[in-house]
Amino acid sequence: MLPSPAFVIERERLWSNLHRLREVKDAAHIELLFALKGFALPALMPDILTVADGIAASSLNEALFGYTHSRKPVHLYAPAYRPADMDALISVTQTWVFNSLEAYHRWVSKLPERIEIGLRVNPLYGYASADIYNPGRLGSRLGIPPEAVSQPLPSRVSGLHVHTLCEAGAEAFASLVEALLERFAPWLASVRWLNLGGGHLITRSGYNAALFVEVIQNLRRRLPHIERIIIEPSAAFVWEAGYLQAEVLDLTRSGERQWAMLDVSFTAHMPDTLEMPYKPIIREALPDPDPAYPTYWMGGVTCLAGDEMGPYSFAKPLEVGQRLTFHDMAHYTFVKTTLFNGVAHPALIIKEREGFRVVKVFGYEDYARRLSSG
Repeated sequence: MLPSPAFVIERERLWSNLHRLREVKDAAHIELLFALKGFALPALMPDILTVADGIAASSLNEALFGYTHSRKPVHLYAPAYRPADMDALISVTQTWVFNSLEAYHRWVSKLPERIEIGLRVNPLYGYASADIYNPGRLGSRLGIPPEAVSQPLPSRVSGLHVHTLCEAGAEAFASLVEALLERFAPWLASVRWLNLGGGHLITRSGYNAALFVEVIQNLRRRLPHIERIIIEPSAAFVWEAGYLQAEVLDLTRSGERQWAMLDVSFTAHMPDTLEMPYKPIIREALPDPDPAYPTYWMGGVTCLAGDEMGPYSFAKPLEVGQRLTFHDMAHYTFVKTTLFNGVAHPALIIKEREGFRVVKVFGYEDYARRLSSG
């Protein structure tokens, strides 16, 4: 039996996403970067790099990971840069994006001429289900606001970067491009490339790929001097291509609530469910809670009082030892997990056509290594 808990990546679903991304990439004639912030598993990088033209990194660790596991161009953006990281970042980076004009002027003299330099801008348009994921709002710390275009574009800047979408459709992308064209026209006239960021959920069912391609084509007509258009999705690569397997450890009741206590944690293993928040799908549960059926709240394994989710209804009562499957848990999960309470970290497993391959099982050594030099 496979270990539990475990993140399981379904390779055939990943391949399906990669096929769709390649179709859209070829139709739009764009470059596609893979953003490590949402998913980073060395065992699957060879698959991803059949479609991705480079790596989008947001830190020294991600830049080193991208350089080591891809040898493709590393595009770097971070809200700010640590002085101690600069030399190492310079050695592995091909494109460097600054978050502010102040940062550009502080660091530009250190960057060799071989590095392309960009600026992240905020066109004051964003699409996200919650403000925590919306960097396009007024007063956001991410990106240069439109009033900065009253200044000339710095001489070494060759591109602009905008990222204000989260799990968005092509309709939101069209609105983003219009806001960018309206509010940054003076700078757009002087750059050679555009990075239109992530959040393009191209692989979600119903995504209007034809509209996405049309927006890109119209953008090229309006800015014919632009040589390269880039996007850097992350979730789209692994959308619905993995799950988190959990096991029921105990069944108990408190007041009106029936609890299923699990070996996974919402705060430690699925943090977006509490940050956004949203209620993840359990594949074995009914589509909606129904009091006519056995109904439970899921209890996480940490001592945080709010480490819980529900309610969920099932066709028949749950049993201790039963396995449950949390759907769509490949993106923004194990790259964000913690070892809070020292709880067991889910194993990493790949589901192949011929069976399952265990990539890593975590243990005490992983917990202790984070807290000591031994």
